[in-house]
Amino acid sequence: MNTFQGRAQLRINKYFDRLESLIDTYRGAELKQFEGAGSKADFDDLIWYHIDPNTGRRTRYLCGIHGRKGKGNAGSLPTDSLPYPYNHLIKVWIIEVVNKNLSATEKQAQTSAARKLLSHMDGDLYTQTESTVNNLDFGERTVARLRSFFDFCVKKGVMRKINLKRSDNRDRTGHAYLDSALEKLPDITTVLALGTIFSNVFEHVDEDGVLLPGGRIIMRDALIVTFTALSLASPNRTSAEIPLLPKQKLHSHSEGDGAPVYYLDWIGSKGYGNYKNHVLSALAEPVTKAMNFFFKACEPARVLCRFYETPCRSFNALLGDLEIAPDLKRNLFLDQRPNLFTLGYALGFYGVNQCVPVLKEGADLISIHRTQRGKCFEQKPIWSLRSEDRLSVSYTGAQSLSALPILFGYSNIPNIFSDKVTVTIGEVQDWWISFYKENILPEFPLSFSSGESSLPLKNAMFCFLGSWIYGDSNNRGSGGKLFQKSNFSVVPLASLGKSVLSRIGLNRDITSIFQSYGFSSELSLSPHSLRHFSNTLADLSNIPIEIITAWSGRKSSEQTHTYIHTSEEEKSGRVSAIMNPPDIDKRTIRIFSQEQLAKAANLPASLTSTGLCTQNLNVTPCDYLNDFVSQCFLCPESCHIAGDEDAIKLLLKDLSFQVMRLDSVAMDLRLPTSQAMKQWYVIHSRNVHILSMLIDLMRGCSAGTTIRYSNRNSEFNLIDLSTMVITKVACALPNFETRLKGLIEDKATSASADTNPQLRSLLSSFGLNNKEV
Repeated sequence: MNTFQGRAQLRINKYFDRLESLIDTYRGAELKQFEGAGSKADFDDLIWYHIDPNTGRRTRYLCGIHGRKGKGNAGSLPTDSLPYPYNHLIKVWIIEVVNKNLSATEKQAQTSAARKLLSHMDGDLYTQTESTVNNLDFGERTVARLRSFFDFCVKKGVMRKINLKRSDNRDRTGHAYLDSALEKLPDITTVLALGTIFSNVFEHVDEDGVLLPGGRIIMRDALIVTFTALSLASPNRTSAEIPLLPKQKLHSHSEGDGAPVYYLDWIGSKGYGNYKNHVLSALAEPVTKAMNFFFKACEPARVLCRFYETPCRSFNALLGDLEIAPDLKRNLFLDQRPNLFTLGYALGFYGVNQCVPVLKEGADLISIHRTQRGKCFEQKPIWSLRSEDRLSVSYTGAQSLSALPILFGYSNIPNIFSDKVTVTIGEVQDWWISFYKENILPEFPLSFSSGESSLPLKNAMFCFLGSWIYGDSNNRGSGGKLFQKSNFSVVPLASLGKSVLSRIGLNRDITSIFQSYGFSSELSLSPHSLRHFSNTLADLSNIPIEIITAWSGRKSSEQTHTYIHTSEEEKSGRVSAIMNPPDIDKRTIRIFSQEQLAKAANLPASLTSTGLCTQNLNVTPCDYLNDFVSQCFLCPESCHIAGDEDAIKLLLKDLSFQVMRLDSVAMDLRLPTSQAMKQWYVIHSRNVHILSMLIDLMRGCSAGTTIRYSNRNSEFNLIDLSTMVITKVACALPNFETRLKGLIEDKATSASADTNPQLRSLLSSFGLNNKEV
């Protein structure tokens, strides 16, 4: 169906009418945060890049038919486009998803799920039913991600409502809960196997991280066992934090003659800041060896990153402390600027005397028959290549004129310069750097892990060449992105985490690290199992929960309990201490109010960070969540105590932070076009106003007054526990919709005022303004 026929069909169907109207609304918006094939995003582009206005992160979104990724020129051919109007609907969904409070990886996954549906569904979107979607057999994770897409489409009136039921075959008995908790712990046999594999992998590496003469090490296996050793030595997130370790060696600190304390500098995730984190002394030796090894071994990839940032620097400036093999070094002039391939030569990508065919000076290929063109080329050592040297664009390594497949390490490469007969080294270099930044690592020079934390790739501890992680580029398998197996393709940090997880778990298509070293195929690890393991061992060692929480990089000790799987018998003796910590000052107003509330109202009263909780947490664990730092705020079971200075200080800090969040959204360029951001701004403004009123009441009411907020009646209930008199205080809320409208209008006025600053300057020189003309 062509575009004209598609538009004609829209006029005879109410769902299509609404869909076209929806698309036109989004097409008319100014998409400053997106880029497409050109500098500006267009709804007909097959690839979009989103630039985060806060971090500058550049995230790639494929917009064509799902499943074409990795096949030829993925996403660039007209045949890769979804049929109209779904090729435009997927852009609408991308705009919506990028404004959600999700990680970049999850945003890509949600848009990919919608693209998968639009690619494989039978018929149009409005005809889909629960049965037709289930028949596609996408799997539970994809279906779960489709629910939000369907909700959006139903809300906009472009399809009928679909109820995708969640499969729930769980055994909810107490025994099942205990069994599932224990399943999160790795079998001790698996942990012992990892120790044996670590010894085998690093057998030929000394304590300083130097590979012994004649020794061999498999880089990908070394990465896996190092990740697992770090997960055991310090309970950090395998895919979110370990890939982000900066280049460093294991640090130690001693007080006087005391035993050394070992630690590493970590970049935090999930809101937890950067910190120095303790490493278990029992694992200090293997961690030291592994860190020393990667400190040196990954330097070639770091050199490439420095080159991609500033290609004009000399060998010496780029190489730094990296030692070049003597037989390579004698052919190079290190005070000169390298090109891509002479730098690759210095890094050991080619043989000492390896040559490639280059066009002879003065040769004219146009006037020579194809069969005779071989006479126009001569073999030239790679170390002596210059930017002006011309190479054949032949893309099959078997051809006598081919240089590009040899230089990039492939038997065959895509015909990337199809419009040319020859190409210069300088042109290839410019193309490659641009290709790498656009297709392999759009956020370069930064690289993100699976979370929202990032690191300049040139500073990463685990900076990997594509050939190390994906194997020989001439072997089959791991299609992925074009050229990702090349030595010149430095691997994104998020891909490192995924690679490790794929080898430690059960995967039918991948040989696990355990199988590779002769262990049972049944051995495996789940992503967070080692984190659960170290947390549980720490708990069994009677380490306080606050210390375990900090050690694990968490902000809340409540989260830590889900990672601790101590038996119920061992926990029972600690319950009293947890509910009534012995080090709490019994004279504090919160403790006094807790006792008074339990006695006067016969309610359970548990201490919280900002007051008291009247929910019986022993029977019904808390599942309340909000969008604030103080997790109990606005919970109907939460009580706040007037005069509680510690709680007031915490709530004031929270208020300050939430006001900053509102200010950030108010200045965001996406606000006028994003319905999700508008809705969040209104709701959050209301809640921040309530928080401000709560703080005023806690300061102004007589000490000991219990304060509860009723969301249903939009009022505060002030309770005097000594007399049980309740005073109601109405919560007068401003009209935040009107405020938002005014904010958007001010933005529009400001934008229009700055549309032509040169004209405005000219008019002002004559004493005029725009309105007077």
